[in-house]
Amino acid sequence: MKKFSVLVIMMLAFMIFVPGIIFSIGAGETQSSGAQSGKSSTGETSTVQNVILMIPDGMSIESYTFARWFSPEWKFTLDEILTGSVRINNSNVPQADSAPAATAMSTGYKSEAPYIGCYPSVAGMAGAKEFDPKKADTPLATVLEAAYRSGRSTGVVSTSNVNHATPAAFASHFPSRKAYDTLIEQMVYQNISVVLGAGSVYLDAKTRKDGQDLIAELKRLGYNYVTDRKGMMSSSSDKLWGMFAPKAMNYDIDRDPNVEPSLAEMTKKAIEVLSKNKTGFFLIVEGSEIDWAGHANDPVGMATDILAYDKAVKVALDFAKKNKNTVVISAADHGTGGITMGNYKTSGTYTKEPLELYTKLIKNAKKTSFGAGLELNKERSNIKEVMARNFGITDLTAEEIKTIKDIEDTQQGIGWVISGRSGIGWTTLGHVGGDIGLYFYCGNPAVRKLQGTIFNHQIGEYIAEVLGVNLNDLTKKLFIEAKPALEKKGAKVEWVETGTDKHELIVKKSGKTYRFPKNKNYVIVDEKQIVFDGLTVFNSKTVFLPQSAINLVK
Repeated sequence: MKKFSVLVIMMLAFMIFVPGIIFSIGAGETQSSGAQSGKSSTGETSTVQNVILMIPDGMSIESYTFARWFSPEWKFTLDEILTGSVRINNSNVPQADSAPAATAMSTGYKSEAPYIGCYPSVAGMAGAKEFDPKKADTPLATVLEAAYRSGRSTGVVSTSNVNHATPAAFASHFPSRKAYDTLIEQMVYQNISVVLGAGSVYLDAKTRKDGQDLIAELKRLGYNYVTDRKGMMSSSSDKLWGMFAPKAMNYDIDRDPNVEPSLAEMTKKAIEVLSKNKTGFFLIVEGSEIDWAGHANDPVGMATDILAYDKAVKVALDFAKKNKNTVVISAADHGTGGITMGNYKTSGTYTKEPLELYTKLIKNAKKTSFGAGLELNKERSNIKEVMARNFGITDLTAEEIKTIKDIEDTQQGIGWVISGRSGIGWTTLGHVGGDIGLYFYCGNPAVRKLQGTIFNHQIGEYIAEVLGVNLNDLTKKLFIEAKPALEKKGAKVEWVETGTDKHELIVKKSGKTYRFPKNKNYVIVDEKQIVFDGLTVFNSKTVFLPQSAINLVK
């Protein structure tokens, strides 16, 4: 009897603990067998029409909890779809940056800072796949590129410039997030149906280094190019490109609603346009400036932009609940700022502090610390007036005035004053390394649920799975090292600088000259443009062409 009891106990222990062991291995250290092929782990395909991936850039669990206290009934739409957590480390370090984090979600591969849509040059951290040094810095196919080639429409929505790290990682390829001109030029030629956000300065011939007029090019390509909310809302085009600010949209609480649409409105419009395609769509939505508020330690900006993000999530979720063939995923790339409800001043009083300590000042704010800072004059002699008008603070101390007056970044200074009065703590002006929340919804019970503790690159793998696409195969088709492939065909190949930040791959064969301009989806032959499927990509060392472009050289 004793032996039987021991056996039962051992069996129960095995049942309890082994699944966790199996899950930790499958979720972390190796690539799942079907993730890049569009098949579930059971070998059965489980695809959907539409995928909406939403990224609240910089939103940690702490900042999410903090912002929820400002929402109606202290609830978020996101609360109902929490399914797990995400480990965010890069391929080489534990702290994530937006560029490699978004690359992980877009390609299924962990990468390193500051890479956009490219294979890392160094690995070794948990979740990083077996490293092949020959692939270092090379472009990787994204879920957006794969979705388009599956017949689906694609869209990008952000409150930052659309060529900022996170959105760019889904449509561009370069080993530096700072190459804004290159990143947006690639986006122009990626056949994206809807692009909404900011960044007109990177399209304008007057402000681009290469002098290209990409606004005119967008119009030539058939886009309805709009610059304000009214233009966006009234557009009936199947191709919509909205630029609502030169570099970045305002924080939600600071924006002029007649000029700048909200993130929820942009999300709704994008879904409206994309859902015309009965095959389906892929949409990436970023609440960009949660991160920026974190970098500046601005509690008003962080709370109000998280609130705006949750409203956008509701738009996506409402659509998905009607269209059961839609997956909605929300996951931040990392946390920023290290915000806490409670600071050193509340170390001995936190059990007695009322909610109003943390919320009253912020709830009544009329602007973010950034927006208020713009009202300061050059001498900063009107600090008292600005703080009274925007935050109701009429009793600034000499130390608080000095904090705002002496600091270079007034957003930080004002943020610190508000935080100090509100029991809010911050640990950094940079990113933090904690896991972030994973949120998932799909109304189709046959679709595998994304849940548990996963790595960020597994989001990209999962999206590929439910779209029924193979990212590894697509990488091989879209990014072939051009010189050896063309020389093998007997062609002469030369990479030529044709102007400031302008380059072309010149290919000569059988008396014909083929000119492949950098970042574009066409070749010029006899002064005629021939469009191909993919881009000419230069990663500062090597030129890559898709197979369809190489096939044109005869």
